[in-house]
Amino acid sequence: MGARWFHLGTARFALAVAAAACGGDDGAGPPLPEVTDPLEHVDPTIGTGGLGFGYGSSFVGAAVPHGLVKLGPDTKGPFGTIAFQHFSGYFSGDDIIQAFTHLHLHGAGASDFGILAVMPTRIFDPAKTRVVDYEARFAKTDERARAGSYAVTLADGTAVELVATAHGAHHVYDFGGAGNGTLVIDLDKALGSGEITDAEIHLDAATQTVRGRMFHRGGMTGGYGGHELWFVARTRQPWQGSVLWSAGVPAAPGIDATGTEVGVALTIAAGEPVELQVAVSLVSAEGAERNLAAELPAWDVAVTRAAAQDAWRRRLEVVKVTGGTVAERRTFYTSLYHAFLMPTLIGDADGAFRLRGMPAPEIATGYAQLSDFSLWDSYRTVHPLYAWLAPSSAHDSTHSLVRLGEGLGGCPRWPVAIGESGTMLGASCDVAVADAMVKGIARGDAAFEERAWTLLREAAMSPTVPPLGRGGRDHVEIYMQLRYVPATVGRSVSHTTEYAHDDFALANLAEALGHSADAATLRERSHGWRSLYDPAVGFLRARAADGTFPGAFDALELSDDYAEANAWHSLWMVGAHDPIGMAEMLGGRDALVDKLELFFTEARRDWDATGLGGANFPRPYYWHGNEPDLNAAFLFAQVGRPDRTQEWARWIIDTLYSDTPEGVAGNDDGGTVGSWYVFAALGLYPVPGSNRYIVSAPIFDQARIVVGDHELIIAAPGASSERRYVRSVTIDGTVLTVPELVHAQLGNATRIDFEMTTAPSSWGRGEQ
Repeated sequence: MGARWFHLGTARFALAVAAAACGGDDGAGPPLPEVTDPLEHVDPTIGTGGLGFGYGSSFVGAAVPHGLVKLGPDTKGPFGTIAFQHFSGYFSGDDIIQAFTHLHLHGAGASDFGILAVMPTRIFDPAKTRVVDYEARFAKTDERARAGSYAVTLADGTAVELVATAHGAHHVYDFGGAGNGTLVIDLDKALGSGEITDAEIHLDAATQTVRGRMFHRGGMTGGYGGHELWFVARTRQPWQGSVLWSAGVPAAPGIDATGTEVGVALTIAAGEPVELQVAVSLVSAEGAERNLAAELPAWDVAVTRAAAQDAWRRRLEVVKVTGGTVAERRTFYTSLYHAFLMPTLIGDADGAFRLRGMPAPEIATGYAQLSDFSLWDSYRTVHPLYAWLAPSSAHDSTHSLVRLGEGLGGCPRWPVAIGESGTMLGASCDVAVADAMVKGIARGDAAFEERAWTLLREAAMSPTVPPLGRGGRDHVEIYMQLRYVPATVGRSVSHTTEYAHDDFALANLAEALGHSADAATLRERSHGWRSLYDPAVGFLRARAADGTFPGAFDALELSDDYAEANAWHSLWMVGAHDPIGMAEMLGGRDALVDKLELFFTEARRDWDATGLGGANFPRPYYWHGNEPDLNAAFLFAQVGRPDRTQEWARWIIDTLYSDTPEGVAGNDDGGTVGSWYVFAALGLYPVPGSNRYIVSAPIFDQARIVVGDHELIIAAPGASSERRYVRSVTIDGTVLTVPELVHAQLGNATRIDFEMTTAPSSWGRGEQ
């Protein structure tokens, strides 16, 4: 326990203790008042710790919602920059900053970006031109990570502040006195196995401007061959001197450098803080110039910082909670903050964007073109969260995914920057698009609706590969024949369960768009997962094309039949869209509840036995750090036992989340794990690809939710770890008898009132 609290400091610990004493887990004291400024509760260092499979991979640095620029420190520690702890570039246990780089992913389980590096140094040695030559030590007590900005004082006394815009950043480096300071701009730096295969840099000392380009191939972007990045940077102060270098060419004065291992050092009089402004573009050099002019028109870091904070405040103040503890508030608002770090804006300020293979840029009209979609993960929680709390993000995501699908050979699985990485499996894009459209988002434009439907329908149902490609439906032809993906295909069980949910979502979209015959076909197909249930073992398992179940079986084995999961993890996912079918397969609702209860009971026993260190390894039963079983706690409610959902969802909240660096139980995957917390804390959970939400139990006394001009109050007076159960629920005064709501109710109701209690009740039980 001491290790988990150490980084918080005495002051925060005291606040948490005080909150528990007066906020009242037992409901005895008055709840904490309604949050006034959500930004005060955001801590970007949450989720930056954990080892192995427990690493949250949270981005730490300056960014705005969906911003292309995510400028932050890439760090190094006692074990170097081992990938499992540096997917985002930053690890909480490190004490060395290698450089501040402008592009990052958030929460991913793979390394990419960490490019366009800047690092200050007091003494520049032209014989040393690698970024590792200028890395600097720092102390955690000397860094301040906030929504929109990042600041740190390096061990040599240099004070750094970074503030982001959508396509740019304002850097401030205070060297603290007379003399000169140097900014090293390194175009060779990349995270993990990434590489810069070609770069160029051009200096204009008269205007104190650096222009350049690089071609980057990262761990994921390398899947499609890589991408170009253009940038323009300017300093506020004139240069006292500059040198450039490239591979085989020592550092020397000049105005141009090209090739590999390219960089420049700018020496500037350090009598006042040195300021640098940077803008980037994935489209063109001209785009970078326009982005700089549009977003950083003046040298006023305070104005830029305030704009970044306002952008985050608009996103986060949609929900204002009352009650809870200090730690729960910090976890909640940081989780909500994480949900908007990705997907990423890849178009310029004027809307121009370019995809791989596109002969010329085009302009996004009526939406912003996004990429960096961790879809196998985010379709489960992030996209439903957008559809409820951030319709503009849902709108942009839906249009972006359709355009990516048209330009990249089918609706993508994991698009990064301008191309498709090819990572993961399934047609998760179908679920994300359907989730928004069945809730009325991105609707009303008949031409767009037809484009979206044609793209998804042809990939899922055409007997031959359609002109736009299959996207994530690469095994759908054999799936259509057998109703499952056979064992000869790697991860066949997971392919089948993903396709089943994809078909469920697409059936809902078909109904919404009036394609009733296709809807019926897809809905029938969505039950095909049942073909993989083997009653002899009680689990879904790989099945040969001839109908046999080949080979030995171990329900706890992380085999190639499943994607990042075992049979226990993989069993429950299909329950989200087919709970009745799951109950039938397992021998009835009581049998399902008993088996699911065993799953969680064993998970708690495993956690209690292994403690925090257990999170570093794949868990044999409930594994919150990975996606296939994220819905499992809510399946109880779907089959008439909401009291068990209330019990186990609260156990997950209390045990597997915290406001510490280890407070995210595994890679956040573009906000997926964080969005789970936001939903669960508000007492709801989505059935992705539909208009339905499962009702669980809130953790706050009240949440005031304002989306557009509509306000909804979710009230649960006295909610706490002890008062975790629901005695009754009313919606605008009408008794809710089943633990389910639809999207229109959230959009029309003004109040949802929960009566909380310390013991399980009969509310919501029975046939659903």
